[in-house]
Amino acid sequence: MSILNLSNYLTALSNTPDYDQLFIKARHLTEVQKYLLDIIPSQFRNRCTAGQHTADGLLVIYVDNGAVATWLRNFAPSIQQKMNTAGIKVEDIRFRIQPQSYSQESEDTREIKRLLSQTAIEHLNRLSGSLPAESLLQSSLKALLANSRHE
Repeated sequence: MSILNLSNYLTALSNTPDYDQLFIKARHLTEVQKYLLDIIPSQFRNRCTAGQHTADGLLVIYVDNGAVATWLRNFAPSIQQKMNTAGIKVEDIRFRIQPQSYSQESEDTREIKRLLSQTAIEHLNRLSGSLPAESLLQSSLKALLANSRHE
């Protein structure tokens, strides 16, 4: 289904009485998410999402891991104040860990290829040569050296 057809379908569905409340909640949660992403530091924007916002002021934020939750807990008073200023009632913020089930590559993520220095290669070659022939350590060192040759 193309995105245009999906958009038209969702628009039509949102006008039906059976799904009206669902779409109202979805729009509200989208608004809360927008404000949340504007408030939090940029390094956490792709690591969390607004999961629930209740009328009594409970905001549940889903995060990728405990480290992100810990960092965002430090910002919780500021998040609460700015959300209230924006007209979104927040009395309590809770963080729930919900790891992504897929690998989420961010713009900052880069593959790091570590290379051995020439000195390290020489020392490992000497060590490999001093080991008994066909030993497990020697074969492991040879594999390491083969994978780390400078081009």
